[in-house]
Amino acid sequence: MPSISSCWSPCFWHMNVREGTYAVAFYTTFFPIVIIAYTAYVMRGGDSSQFYLPYFEADVKDTMQSGGAIVILFCLIFIICSGMLVQGVRKEYRGLFFPWMICMTLVVLFQAVYGLWIIIGYYILWNVFVSIVNWIWMAANMYFFLCVWSQYEIVTEVQARHIELLYP
Repeated sequence: MPSISSCWSPCFWHMNVREGTYAVAFYTTFFPIVIIAYTAYVMRGGDSSQFYLPYFEADVKDTMQSGGAIVILFCLIFIICSGMLVQGVRKEYRGLFFPWMICMTLVVLFQAVYGLWIIIGYYILWNVFVSIVNWIWMAANMYFFLCVWSQYEIVTEVQARHIELLYP
């Protein structure tokens, strides 16, 4: 039985989780593109001097190059997993849901740790605000995960074997 029956967010609302899962896949394809563009900008010497920016303490010559390459690689993998999610929903293949679920779990864990790091490392009034905004975004990502999980449960229920044993 699915956890939720419709998918809602501030940007979109869908009557069923299948359409909501398509919208979530679009969101998780588009947003890593923005992150890749920002990471490439910072890797080329762009500004990341504000404390609330993700690459605040990264050195452009050393840590930013290797860390940025890892972020870009993860974002590319996440884009591929979003495409796999679309195919999994379209063809009802449960196995194609898992890579996206793993990537989204990593994103949510990173957002939780990043919010804590901002508060613990730099306890300033603005940092608390930035952490709260980050955690609200994390809560939205958790809801999107729940939307995809509900679609996975629906596909699992449809594909389940319903066997009746008839005794003589």
